[in-house]
Amino acid sequence: MTHDAKPPAAPAAPLEPGQYGQFLKEHGISSERLVDSCGVETIVVAAADLPPALKLLRNSSEVKLDLLITVTGVDNNDTYDSVYHLWSYEHINELVIKVMTKKTDVADGRLPEVPSISNFWSAANWHERETYDLVGIRYTGHPYLRRILNPWDWDGHPLRRDYKQPVDGLNDKNPHSMR
Repeated sequence: MTHDAKPPAAPAAPLEPGQYGQFLKEHGISSERLVDSCGVETIVVAAADLPPALKLLRNSSEVKLDLLITVTGVDNNDTYDSVYHLWSYEHINELVIKVMTKKTDVADGRLPEVPSISNFWSAANWHERETYDLVGIRYTGHPYLRRILNPWDWDGHPLRRDYKQPVDGLNDKNPHSMR
């Protein structure tokens, strides 16, 4: 039985900017559009462009994305992503913004860094701390970046791909343990 090899797929053409990507472009902030997430426009901005992009998107009467729903982090194969979900009460619309840091750009023993937006959206304070604790993204300029779910002396970040679960009284695999 033989299997025909599929030809390599052609690289996908870059997606045209959506409403928010175009808006940012008109105001001098570059972004790259990703495939929509559940029908929601999703864009990538550079870390340095994150604070001005978010201020513009929040304060502009044209788009008025005035609610920060959440800040999360993802450890992908090649990148660490800081993900921001924004909502507009006035326009009943949503946007997902990602800041993607290539793993090859992060020195050994260091954490990826993204500017904190906690001085702009107070809700980001806790979200950034949780993402720092679990995924290991350092939010520069955060007023009090410390662990929020794990003890202060916890080793590693539990939602990272390279995380090794410690073996202790709660996590042992001994079938004769008292659990």
